[in-house]
Amino acid sequence: MPLFDADDVDFDSLCSRLRSGDPATSRVALGEIAESCLPGGDGLALAALGDADDGVRGAAVQALDAYDGAAVVRGLIAALHDPCETVRETAAATLARKRDPEGAESLVIACSDSDPAVRAAIFRALVERRHPGALEPALAALNDPASAVRSAAAAVLGWLKDGKAVAGLVAATRDPSPEVRRVAAGALVFATAADAGTAVLAALSDAEWQVREAAAEAIGKLRIHAAVPALITAMDDAYWQVRVKAAAALGLLGASSAIGTLGGALSHPISNLRKEAAAALGTIGDAAARPFLNPFADDPDPDVRKAVRWALSACAG
Repeated sequence: MPLFDADDVDFDSLCSRLRSGDPATSRVALGEIAESCLPGGDGLALAALGDADDGVRGAAVQALDAYDGAAVVRGLIAALHDPCETVRETAAATLARKRDPEGAESLVIACSDSDPAVRAAIFRALVERRHPGALEPALAALNDPASAVRSAAAAVLGWLKDGKAVAGLVAATRDPSPEVRRVAAGALVFATAADAGTAVLAALSDAEWQVREAAAEAIGKLRIHAAVPALITAMDDAYWQVRVKAAAALGLLGASSAIGTLGGALSHPISNLRKEAAAALGTIGDAAARPFLNPFADDPDPDVRKAVRWALSACAG
């Protein structure tokens, strides 16, 4: 429940306190704006972005989190150039949380900013907006000198789900940065197995486990049946996180040839892997899985027990 109701906040008093010259007083006033979502409060917060005090500017950015609109987006973009790092980081986080379509054009224009940190923040803010105008800037940004920009651009392309992005994302799975490779592999789930399968399968052998994890998940979503042998091998990956995604993918692919491998994972010490292996066996639905499942119907972890018992019913006959 808000501490302040808009009907109880005196607009003129807020204006007076924001002009008091006392940073502490201004910060409290901005806090009231944030809590009450006072009509017109966005204008006051935008004006406070020009205050000399770092704390006041930071409070102004926080207050703008409660408002939408093109002017708010433009103000937050400007705050990405603030001399205070904390203000810049808060502005970037606030922008990334906004989903309203207003201000998208300003974000697209800012994609060409000279500061790589700003460019990365802009693309992160564009990710879930799915604004078609971001397609060309994001494609171009896959060649940006800054890896943070390339990874954020790859994420934008994954959300846009435009076939024009497939070739660029496939190339990005070979990027020097493991984070870019990870995001690109995950972003390709909207493509077809024919277009992305080779790249995603290659990513399953990446040197970085986070990339292998993303690749295993993508293989399942893309239904790349030719990858079943590689996924079975991935069930022995040194990182359990990769095994979890490989197990899920094997289930989605209905890989009966992996029943023994998945059954072996039911005794793994990591409960998440046991649960995913059981769920995969249930998804496959082959009665041959029952001998593997039966000994674990009373697993100490309640989520694993639930998954095993469901799998047993799914594999009943």
